[in-house]
Amino acid sequence: MPRLYSDPTSRCWAEISSHTLIHNLNSLPVPPSSVMAVVKANAYGHGVDLVVPVLASGGVKNWGCASVAEGCAARDILAKIGDDSGHNVYVMPATPLSDVDLLVERRLTPYCTDFELAKALSACAVSAGKTAALHVEVDTGIGRAGSAPADLADFVKAVRALPGIRITGVCTHFTAADDPDGADDALMQHKIFTDALATLDQEWLGGVTVHASNSPAVFRLGGARHDLIRPGLLLYGIGPCESMIDGKEGFFPYRPVMTLKAKVLLVRRLAAGATISYNRTYRLEKDATIATIAIGYGDGFPRRLSNIGTVLLPGGLEAPIRGRVCMDQLCVELPDNSGVKVGDEAILIGKSGSKEISALGIADLIQTTPHEITTSLLPRIERVLV
Repeated sequence: MPRLYSDPTSRCWAEISSHTLIHNLNSLPVPPSSVMAVVKANAYGHGVDLVVPVLASGGVKNWGCASVAEGCAARDILAKIGDDSGHNVYVMPATPLSDVDLLVERRLTPYCTDFELAKALSACAVSAGKTAALHVEVDTGIGRAGSAPADLADFVKAVRALPGIRITGVCTHFTAADDPDGADDALMQHKIFTDALATLDQEWLGGVTVHASNSPAVFRLGGARHDLIRPGLLLYGIGPCESMIDGKEGFFPYRPVMTLKAKVLLVRRLAAGATISYNRTYRLEKDATIATIAIGYGDGFPRRLSNIGTVLLPGGLEAPIRGRVCMDQLCVELPDNSGVKVGDEAILIGKSGSKEISALGIADLIQTTPHEITTSLLPRIERVLV
């Protein structure tokens, strides 16, 4: 990503901590070689070009992407750091048939439950004189993709008969492992998965990679770790849900990797009765000091935080958002004599003093998933490795 500003910290930016990322990786209950680092959606908004080299230096060899384009980007990053060999890059959602040539050419491993994809991959691999790898996904309840458990043995047998194809893994995905009441549901899904695995040739199965666990299942279902785990949120230090924060339910005390910052552009004193931002959704009840901050929904910061969100300022000062979040700016109300001045750094996600704003906290406030908070941050917010 080319620099958008001569100084990346001139407006708003996200600081990505390499030390914290490695801490989270090494705090997982399996070695890095058994981790598929999920780096889809620009590494959950953290910057895939920053995250992949750091995790590769920590021993990660498996990468989860959401499209062929993302998989190719991951391959390019690995090649740039001279570390492309011995890495497995997976394309997890269903892949269009038109992309099979890139799957073969760039050595990408798709999840596959569609025999048409397997046939197309086979034909392309044979034509190129290569062998293509794939992982078979089993639908144990997610409902969006996967072989029916009852059909798994026949599907695997049919795919194994195709030339130029090698099944290197079998997997499933949990639908509610992050739900506070979802443990029983996840256990049921895992039993469906293991029952389906039992229908396969066990000698053959012993030679392929079996995986199931996303971030919440890593700790809730230790028996579902198998050969590989697929952490996303946990790597980036984001709690999947409130009950899984900082040591609860056996979760490790992960640390947020991202700190989202923006500059204070203006500090102004406004009289009682003044309205703030578009559509006059906030009116001052008394004279107040208002600071304008250089971030808005045009950067991917949620407009839904209008009049309900907060910002942290130097010294752990908490300032409420007043009025509508604009495309490029937002306004906050400062306590009297706060000392905040133009050029100070505001924290939108992260810590200041004893106060913290987390992605999960923002998600709870606007009733969404924490995934949305960081993945929505747009390229206009520069990512800076610290």
